[in-house]
Amino acid sequence: MSRLRRDTSAGLFHVATHCVWVAPDLYRDSHDRLEFLRHLGRVTAKFEWTCVAYCLMSSHYHLIVEVDDGVLPRAMHSLNLAYARHHNRRYALRGHVQFARYGSWRIDDDCDLLARFRYVVRNPVRAGLCASPADWPWSSYAGTVGLASGASFVDASRLLHAMARPGLDTGAFLRGSVEPL
Repeated sequence: MSRLRRDTSAGLFHVATHCVWVAPDLYRDSHDRLEFLRHLGRVTAKFEWTCVAYCLMSSHYHLIVEVDDGVLPRAMHSLNLAYARHHNRRYALRGHVQFARYGSWRIDDDCDLLARFRYVVRNPVRAGLCASPADWPWSSYAGTVGLASGASFVDASRLLHAMARPGLDTGAFLRGSVEPL
């Protein structure tokens, strides 16, 4: 059975890579996560995609990116290959690091963007790793809502523009949408 063709046209996507092949975790410590973020920053600059959000878990990661035609597969190959090389060197492993190909889902409108963002940044809370998305240091969430300085390669302006409401602080509005009481 052949694989479905990837959507390689320009647009906004939720991307995730899950599971490692022969190791218990994709990221075993802060060093691994920082190394991945360095690669993500390099790929963002090289391929000129817009990284709207990210969240690194132990066994997988999520990205929300905006890309031009044909950029997503090339950028993802570069990102995953660079991190796999680091991972394999550090842990004396060989071969594939990810269990399967990355998944990508087109984001169709502002409501879908907010739903995907909510899903991505709530991941650590659902996994029991923290009480609030703002507490997870391996996510762009705190920087996006103004609770911390953000990563230089993250540009959440598309998300913030979609959430803008007259007379309301956009960061606070977004925070209220993600972290309901």
